[in-house]
Amino acid sequence: MNHLTEKRADARVHTLLRRALERASARTDVDKAIVVPLQPALQRRLQERLRGSMTEKWAPGAKEPKRDPLEYMQLCRQYLAKLDTMGWNRSYHQRLFHDDFLKACTRSFWKLEPPGQFARDHQKVLRVNSWDHIAQEILISTPRRFGKTISVSMFCAAMLLACPGVEISIYSTCKRISQKILRNVQKFALMIADADYATLNFGVKRENMEEINLQGPLGNTDVRIINSYPSKVGTGPRQKSAYALYCSTCFSQKSVAHELHLRAKVFHDAIIASSRLDRVSLYGLLSWLRTSTMLLSNSSSAAKSPWTRPKRNWSRK
Repeated sequence: MNHLTEKRADARVHTLLRRALERASARTDVDKAIVVPLQPALQRRLQERLRGSMTEKWAPGAKEPKRDPLEYMQLCRQYLAKLDTMGWNRSYHQRLFHDDFLKACTRSFWKLEPPGQFARDHQKVLRVNSWDHIAQEILISTPRRFGKTISVSMFCAAMLLACPGVEISIYSTCKRISQKILRNVQKFALMIADADYATLNFGVKRENMEEINLQGPLGNTDVRIINSYPSKVGTGPRQKSAYALYCSTCFSQKSVAHELHLRAKVFHDAIIASSRLDRVSLYGLLSWLRTSTMLLSNSSSAAKSPWTRPKRNWSRK
């Protein structure tokens, strides 16, 4: 009897000790301090910025969230590369054209960003693209059949679908060329969008012979417009086009070297000096001068010039 009483007392003491230990461990778990590891302030700010961009609300009418402008620049390159695989493989010089076009249009990708954002991202843009500067003026001088019109059409189509809120204006020499460029832009844009703008969340607001107006996927403020206008260069005594100045001096001298010197001077005075360009991209200038040498060497006088209109004989036979 005493043995059973001792066993019961030991079991009760064991139970009480176990419960006391459980209560003590539960109390220490609640009071245990949470240790937060230290992290650099820059890393913390980047995480907060990323967390804020993920929780950012979409703009009214948007079909997709807004991305970083550098991603849209890369998207423009991807659209141009897609055209390479669809029967419009670009030449070496056309790729150079598009690289400089994209460099000149860099600011357009920051159109919907807050004021001053491009200035803050300027060094990042140079570093990511391996550029040393951003020139906003591009001058291209090439012979005929070199691919200038197709290059402009392809780049405008890629910019129209890649750059938020972009507005592009194209000025051509005549109405026929302006309509042809706009048709090319429409054709290339549909090729990029797989024959349907809705696949890229675009909507067509207006399309005619001089304008393409698309509703972008980033909301009501994302309206993308491209206009193609015919223009007539001035031919007055005080305002001459570069081509008119060139034709007025061509074949006026017998010396080929002197004629090339005059032509280079006219090119500099008419285009570079008048435009006040600090950095100018020139392509095909050597081919242009080579063509001039061939034309001048095959022409012994001004009468054989292909730009000289033959005189009409008004006398009756």
